[in-house]
Amino acid sequence: MKILLAALLCATPAFAADSGWESTSRLPQLLAQPLPGDALQTTVHRLSNGITVYLSPNHQTPRVTSWIGVRAGAAHDPSDSTGMAHYLEHMLFKGSRRLGTLDYEKEKVSLERIQALYETLFGETDPEKRKAVYAAIDKENQAVTQYAVPGELDKVYKSFGFTGMNAHTANEQTVYKVEFPKNRLNAWAKVEADRFEHPVFRLFQSEIETVYEELNMRLDGPFELVWTSFYRELFKGHPYAVPLIGTVEHLKNPSLAKMYAFYDRHYLPNNMAIALAGDFEREQALALLEAEFGRLKPKPLAPRANPPIAALAAPVRVDVKFEGEELALIGWPTVPVNHPDEDALAVMGMVASNGEAGLVDLRLNQAQTVKGAVVFQEFLTEAGIFVGYVLPKDGQTIEQAQALLLETLEALKKGDFSEEDLKAIVLNYEISEKYKRESNDARVQAMIDSFTEYDEWARRSSKLARLRTVTKDDVVRVAGKYLGPNRVEVYRRKGKPEIPKMTKPDFTKVDLAPGRQSAFAGEISAMPATPIEPRWVVKDVDYVERKAPFGKVVAAKNPMNDLFSLSYQVERGARHDRLACMAATLWEKAGAGDLSADALKKRLYSLGVSMSAWCAERSSGWSLSGPETNLEEGLRLLRARFRSPNIEPGTLEKLVAIEIGQHKDNKLEMGVIKNALVQWSERGTQSPVLLEFSDAELKALKESELKAKMADFLAWKGRASYVGSRGTDEVAAVLTEKGAALKPAPAKPAVSYVKPKAPRVVFTHRDMTQSQVRLHAADGTLEPTRMLDYNFYSNYMGGGFSSVIFQEIREARSLAYSAWGGYGSGALLGDENRLLGVLGCQTDKTVEAVELMLKLFADPPYAEVRLKESRDSILQSYRTDPLTFREIPGAVQGWEDIGFKSDPRPERFKRAQGYSLDEFKAFAGRMKGKVMTVTVLGNRDRLDMKALAKFGELVEKKVDDLFPY
Repeated sequence: MKILLAALLCATPAFAADSGWESTSRLPQLLAQPLPGDALQTTVHRLSNGITVYLSPNHQTPRVTSWIGVRAGAAHDPSDSTGMAHYLEHMLFKGSRRLGTLDYEKEKVSLERIQALYETLFGETDPEKRKAVYAAIDKENQAVTQYAVPGELDKVYKSFGFTGMNAHTANEQTVYKVEFPKNRLNAWAKVEADRFEHPVFRLFQSEIETVYEELNMRLDGPFELVWTSFYRELFKGHPYAVPLIGTVEHLKNPSLAKMYAFYDRHYLPNNMAIALAGDFEREQALALLEAEFGRLKPKPLAPRANPPIAALAAPVRVDVKFEGEELALIGWPTVPVNHPDEDALAVMGMVASNGEAGLVDLRLNQAQTVKGAVVFQEFLTEAGIFVGYVLPKDGQTIEQAQALLLETLEALKKGDFSEEDLKAIVLNYEISEKYKRESNDARVQAMIDSFTEYDEWARRSSKLARLRTVTKDDVVRVAGKYLGPNRVEVYRRKGKPEIPKMTKPDFTKVDLAPGRQSAFAGEISAMPATPIEPRWVVKDVDYVERKAPFGKVVAAKNPMNDLFSLSYQVERGARHDRLACMAATLWEKAGAGDLSADALKKRLYSLGVSMSAWCAERSSGWSLSGPETNLEEGLRLLRARFRSPNIEPGTLEKLVAIEIGQHKDNKLEMGVIKNALVQWSERGTQSPVLLEFSDAELKALKESELKAKMADFLAWKGRASYVGSRGTDEVAAVLTEKGAALKPAPAKPAVSYVKPKAPRVVFTHRDMTQSQVRLHAADGTLEPTRMLDYNFYSNYMGGGFSSVIFQEIREARSLAYSAWGGYGSGALLGDENRLLGVLGCQTDKTVEAVELMLKLFADPPYAEVRLKESRDSILQSYRTDPLTFREIPGAVQGWEDIGFKSDPRPERFKRAQGYSLDEFKAFAGRMKGKVMTVTVLGNRDRLDMKALAKFGELVEKKVDDLFPY
C-alpha cells in the first residue's frame, strides 16, 4: 500500500500492464503539489484504475464536499433513446446489489423480467397491448417491492449528517454530489464505490413518472420552449440540438437494456473523476479512495462519433408561444473550451454585460430603453454560444427591443469601451475567484468542470493571469469575427403553447416498509467514527457586539481574504411606509452627487464594490461589499447616493411605464401568480402583494417625494452587521456620523395568518401542465423554546429523500415531482407559525396527491426507526455543520429577534439527544384536526373540480383579485 500511495501522490501514476484504456481516455495531467499562485491549492492524482482525483483542502469547517463527475451527459445519449443520461442520473439513487435490497438474488428474477418487458414496450405501438405490458410490469414491480428498500441511500447518509445529496445532468457531464462530516470519509467512500460498481435500476416504473413530472415542470417554465428551439436550430444534426431531458416520445418508451448498456459504456473509472474540497488530509483521502474505488474495472473508451457542427448559412428565426412576458433571444455560435479565442470572448462577454457597468447594463437596463436585457455565454467541449436576451417594454415590439440590443452589441465591434473597463473586469473577476475560495461547492465545481471539459487544471487555474493579457484590440477582433449576421433568433410571443399531454398510468404503490434495512446499510451504520464536538458561537470570540450612536453593530473576522461585507438594517418597511420601497427602486437608477448614474456604476465597478438598497414588508436597509481598502469610499458614495441622488430627467417616468407594463405581465407569469395566490390565501387583506402600487398610484408619484424617502434611509437607528478584517470599534466609528440625530425605529407588526372556520380550497385557473399546490394552517404564535420540536417535525416529514412526504408521495406513488412539508415558524416574537405542504404535480394527479398529503398531516406514519434517522440527522448537523464566518452576524441577529442573548443551540443539542417518539407524537398530534387551506393554481379543464371541492369550500379567485392593479 505504501508503494501504491507514493505512486498516487507522485505526478506519474503507476499503472498496471497497458490494456488499451489509457490511450483512449484523454486523462488530465497530474499535479503532485499545488501550482504556485493557485488559491484553491488543488492537486490532481490518478487511482490505479484511471479515476482522476482532484483534492482541495479547506479546514474552515469539519465537512467535505464531494462531486463525482462522469464524462457522459445528454450529448452522449443514443439517438433512439434521448434523455438516457438524465434517466440514469435518477436511477443511480436506487441502490446496488448490496444497498437498497434485502436479497438481490431473489429480486433479480423479477428485475430481469421487468427489463425484458420494457424491451417489449419499447417496440410496441398498439395502445391496448402497451396497457397489458404495463400491467405485467406492475405485477413484477410488486414482487420487487418485497425485497426493495426505497430511499436507503438517503437514509444512511441522513443518519450520518450528510447534506445536499443531489445530482445534475448537462450536455457533457453527469455529476453526483453530497456533503459529509470529515469523520465519515470512509463511510462515504465505501457507499459511493459500491454505488458505481454494481448499480441496480430497481423501481424504474415510479421513477419514469418522476421524470415525466420534471418534464411537466420544465414545460410550464418560461424558458424551456425558448432554449429548446434555440439549441435545435443552432446545432441541427448534433446531439446538442436535443433537449437534456430527452424527447417526449423517447421518455414514453424507455429501455432498461439500453440504460445498462449506456452505463457499461460510459461509467468507467477512466472516464470519471472525484473532486473533494473541505477538511481532510490528502494522503489519507487518496489511500481510502484507492482502497474503495480502485476495484472498479477500466476499459477502452469507444471514440465519440458526433457529426461536425455545421456553420449557420443564414439567419434563423423561430417563434414560440407562452403565456408570459415577451422576449427575444439572440445567439451566435462561438468556440469550444481550450480554443485560442476563448479568453478574448470571455472578456468580450463581460464588457457587454457584467451586472453592473457593461454596455448592456448601462445603455439598456440603466437607461431603461427596454424592460430588461442580459448577455452571457457558455463554452462546451465541441462548441460555444454567445447569447443575449431582451424584454420589450409595454408598447415596444420584440423587434424594436432586439434592434436596441443589437445596436448595443455593435459597440463591441467599434471598440466603444476603454482599457480601464478591462482593468475593472479583471478586478471583479479576481474578486469572484476569492469568493469561490470560501465555498467548497465552487471548488468542486471548478475541478469537475476542468475534467469533463478536458481543460487542464494548470490552464484553468491560470485564467485570471490570462485575462489580464487580453487587450481592447483582442475584444474588438473577436466581436467582429463571431457576432456576424448569421445567428439564431427566438421570439417568445404571448399565446398558448402546444404542450404534450402526459397521462397518469395505473400502477400499484410501492411498499415502503420503513423498518427495513439491508445488511450492507447495517454494516455501514456500524462503522466507528470519532465524534466531532459541536462548535458553538461564542461572544467576544467568534463575534463582537457593540452599541453605537446609530444602534448596534455585530462584527466577525474574515480569516480567508480581504473582502468585507457590511449591511445596515432598519426595522421599518413597506408596512410602515410604502413609498420607501418605491424610493429604493428609483435609487437603483440614481447617481450620487456630481456623478451620473452611469458614472457611479463605472466608479463602483472599478473599485470592485457592490452596493444595494432593499425594502421588505417590515424592514429595509442597504448593503456594501468589496475589497477592504475601498470600504470608506464605497460608504461615501452610498451616503451621497441616498442624500444627493443624481436622477436624470425622465428617469421616473420611464420607471413608472416599465412598472405598469410589468403589472400586465405579472398576471400571466406562473411564478408571480402562484406567489400572489399563496399570499392572499395565507394573509388575506394583509397580503404583502397588496402593498404594491396600483397603476394610478404609480402615475401620481413625485420625484421630490421619493428623493426625500431616499434620504430617510439614513435617518433611522438600526443594526449593522460586518464581516472583514477590522475591529468592531473601528467599524462603529466608520458608520457613526457626527451630529446625526437618528430616529428610533417603530414597532414591527406581527405576522398573522387567516384562520377560516372550515376547510377551504382556494383555486385560481391558469392553462398549465402541472398544478402548483400549497397547503397550510395557522398554528399559534412562535414559542422559541420549541424550536427543536419545529425542527424535528420538518425533518421527519419533509427532510430529504427519505422523509415521510417525499417517500409516500413521490417514491411510492410518483404523484408529484416536488413534494415537501414541514413546520414554518415565525421570524419574530409574536409572529404566528404555520403548518406547510408543497406539491408540484401533473394535473390529473392533483386530487390524489392532496388527499394523501392531508392524510399524512393528520395521521403521519410513526416509526421509531424514522425518528432515529431524524434524531441522528439533527445531532450530526449540530456537531458537524458550524456557522461560517459570514453567517455569524446574521445568525446572532436572528437569535436576538426571538429573544436569545447567546447561541441557543447548545440547549437544543442537549435536548435532541434524548428526543423521544412520544415527544414527537405529542407535537405532531397538534396537526390533527387543523383547519386546512389548500391553494391550487392549475388548469380547470384538466382538474376534477368536483373532487377537489371535497377538501373544503371552493373559493375561486380570479387573477385580478390577487393584485392591487
